[in-house]
Amino acid sequence: MQLPADVARLLAALRDRLLARGDLVGVYLYGSLVTGDFSPARSDIDVLVMLEREPGKAAVGELRRMHLELARGDAGAGRGGVAGRLHCLYVSAEAPADPGRDRAYWFGDRMTRWRLKVLTRAELFSGGMALHGPWPPPGMAPVPAAELRAAVRAEITGYWRAMARRRRCWLADSWVDFGLITLPRAEAVLVTGDLITKGEAIGRLAGFGVPAALAGEIRDRRAGVPVRLSVPERIRRARLARRIMRSGVRKLR
Repeated sequence: MQLPADVARLLAALRDRLLARGDLVGVYLYGSLVTGDFSPARSDIDVLVMLEREPGKAAVGELRRMHLELARGDAGAGRGGVAGRLHCLYVSAEAPADPGRDRAYWFGDRMTRWRLKVLTRAELFSGGMALHGPWPPPGMAPVPAAELRAAVRAEITGYWRAMARRRRCWLADSWVDFGLITLPRAEAVLVTGDLITKGEAIGRLAGFGVPAALAGEIRDRRAGVPVRLSVPERIRRARLARRIMRSGVRKLR
């Protein structure tokens, strides 16, 4: 697979730094970068790193410093650069698939904690690849269809139902795009068991009542085309997006 040159350089540097630690098991790519749906303007760079053991506090600090150094060494770092879109989850070979364990997680510009979600595991086995190490990742297995459907339904009826009740977040482009694209992606899992890309999901937004103009706006942003809205337009769009999300949650639950 041919990666964008700037992404390939960043990932090669990440792999080499991790190899130098001496406890690396594998580096795995998943998401839009390997499904052919990668947007240089918008897409995250999703990486799962497996280490021999769970990193302690000191090791997490070392990983944080490593990521900061990678960002400084990236010519495209900072606003809009590829280093700022690197999302890297660290799991241990001791308990690689434990869904209840908080893991070290580099989220673009900071180290935080996150869990290895069922959907992440499903995406990894559906369209992931090893940048380094054995495939499949040791100790991990494909997600059963019933488990995936249950996880998606729980996210829709829990997280997204709660978000649809909020108001201010829907003024932001990122929430409009992320939220509305989630609806057809969740529907595909629940109805057919398919994991579809964000690009495919945009093509299915009409099925949730998203007007063609709003779907086009989302598509343009994903392609890196600037979309400018006045304050009244943004308020009207927020109300529409929130209404569509509430209706979509009811449809999918």
